[in-house]
Amino acid sequence: MSGLHVGDPALDPGILWDALARWRALVRLRREQFQRLEADPPDPQDYWRRRAGNYFDAVRSRQDPGQFVHAAIAECQDAEAHDTCSALGAEPRPATVLDVGGGFGAVAIPVAQSGRRVTVVEPHPTMVALLQRWASEAGVADRIRVVQEPWPAAAAGLEPHDVVVCSHVLYPIEEIVPFVEALVAAGRHACLITLRSSGVEQAPTALFRELHGEDRVPQPGFGDLCGVLAALGFHFDATTYETDATWSYADLDEAEEVLAQTLLVAGRPEARARVRDWARTTFVLEEGRLVGPRRPSIAGIVTLHPPVSRAPSAIRPARTRGRP
Repeated sequence: MSGLHVGDPALDPGILWDALARWRALVRLRREQFQRLEADPPDPQDYWRRRAGNYFDAVRSRQDPGQFVHAAIAECQDAEAHDTCSALGAEPRPATVLDVGGGFGAVAIPVAQSGRRVTVVEPHPTMVALLQRWASEAGVADRIRVVQEPWPAAAAGLEPHDVVVCSHVLYPIEEIVPFVEALVAAGRHACLITLRSSGVEQAPTALFRELHGEDRVPQPGFGDLCGVLAALGFHFDATTYETDATWSYADLDEAEEVLAQTLLVAGRPEARARVRDWARTTFVLEEGRLVGPRRPSIAGIVTLHPPVSRAPSAIRPARTRGRP
């Protein structure tokens, strides 16, 4: 398999012209590839227990919370200014924020530190424990509420929030339409969604190909998201920015463990040895952590402003023949 292209028997060529069908195909084919190649798949709970700590340490070490957080805070300020005008000069009410798939708080914590109340929808217990720990250490535990349910099921029990954010969550979501529709419906003022323009893997494509004899199926990216929103008739603003896609690890053992899982070779000792050797010769020690090569990446932010975010004459895309 050499990736997705016209003529690949796994894809009807017509799918490439149907944004929704292409999104679903990318997610499905990547999942099927993982299931086919992974010799000893980890328990999902254990997988995130191992990965969450690595992400947590890497994110907390950043000086700047990131452009997506700045955009979310700006939308909060706009919402507060709008409420002030509507109330004829009354004191602005701090905007409320709904963070869907908020993980351990990469967005929620700095937004709460800016004075806003944040509801975080996050089903995974390890992520929730890290979020609560960070919120307590940052002194914002009283501003953060956790809803430990999956989205969009969690939407039914939530009140509308001024601003809804969803950061790097959509990549594995095959049924993207109800997911996004619930995001937009949950916001009074704005809904912000961010994705990378292309998937950024922790290990290079060449190493995946060496270990499996085929290319990794790519994740859907920011351009795919814009195509889906346009096809569904949503009005939105889109902007891109450069972000750091460099990964870091506490030590060589953690690098081997995380990379072996990412490369789908956790259960293959000979492949793990190759991964460890690659990490040893690739990463360098910086401030007590093993850091990979600097790799800037392009990410994008979509901003939707309900209730006029969908065109009145929106036409849903036709399903591609023989595809879900």
